[in-house]
Amino acid sequence: MLIAFTDIALQLDNAIAISSVASTVPASHRLPVLAGGVLLAAVCLLGFTLVGSLLVERLTWLKPVAGVVLIVIGSKLAIDFFRP
Repeated sequence: MLIAFTDIALQLDNAIAISSVASTVPASHRLPVLAGGVLLAAVCLLGFTLVGSLLVERLTWLKPVAGVVLIVIGSKLAIDFFRP
């Protein structure tokens, strides 16, 4: 459940991406595009979070694999950030 709350808190980047897409839409259609985008992003995020957490709970070998994947991704981001 904590993962779901974290995902909801991290939806700020989704809002920024959706608003940048909506800025290219005519003003009369902007609100439905924003509302639909935010709703779709929230539903997808919640669904994928629930499926992922269920998989990690049932398949215990996924926890170390997920940890290694997070370390690899974090390392790559850090290397790309500090590389000139």
